[in-house]
Amino acid sequence: MLPLGFPALIVGGIYSGAVTPTEAASFSVLYAIIVECVIYRELDHRDVIDAALSTGLITAVVFILVGMGQAFSWYISFEQIPQELLAPLNLEDASKEYVLFVIALAFFVGCMFVDSLVVLVILTPIFVPIIGDVGLDPVLVGVMITLQMAIGSATPPFGCDIFTAIAIFNKPYLEVIRGTLPFILILFLMSALLIFFPEIALLLRDLAFGD
Repeated sequence: MLPLGFPALIVGGIYSGAVTPTEAASFSVLYAIIVECVIYRELDHRDVIDAALSTGLITAVVFILVGMGQAFSWYISFEQIPQELLAPLNLEDASKEYVLFVIALAFFVGCMFVDSLVVLVILTPIFVPIIGDVGLDPVLVGVMITLQMAIGSATPPFGCDIFTAIAIFNKPYLEVIRGTLPFILILFLMSALLIFFPEIALLLRDLAFGD
């Protein structure tokens, strides 16, 4: 029963407003140490040190990627590359489905090469006025963007999640890629369904708030 304390601590703590996601992660680590070292006695101090070193290595890999992504984002923002690429598409007069497809494609391709937070900072200010002009539901756009960031982060060649998985599971690059392909295809199908059937993402919201 003790491991069931993790979802209670994380989900319950966040949704109750008692802790932030970062604080929930910290409390979960403390809870794991207490359970494994004090109650179950399956880990000793050497195991805790090894886990900390492994975590530091994985975090270092991710932050290197984030740092490179920040440098890349500064360059493409300085050169106004996103604006130049989107200008010929004439999104202001396009259909909702077309605009949503372009948004999905832009975030997916961006997250294939740099960290998702970097892509979010660059592209969101560009698309916000367009979303308002064509009348897209912000909740639908948020769901689509989140989904595309998840797909792009796990897609070759430089998706951040790929390198995180390599560091965690100690598996070669090609083996990790082969494992992600079925999930990427499923998520692509889900993206297409959201574009043509937005009610999938909005049904619960509409039921709860009566939209």
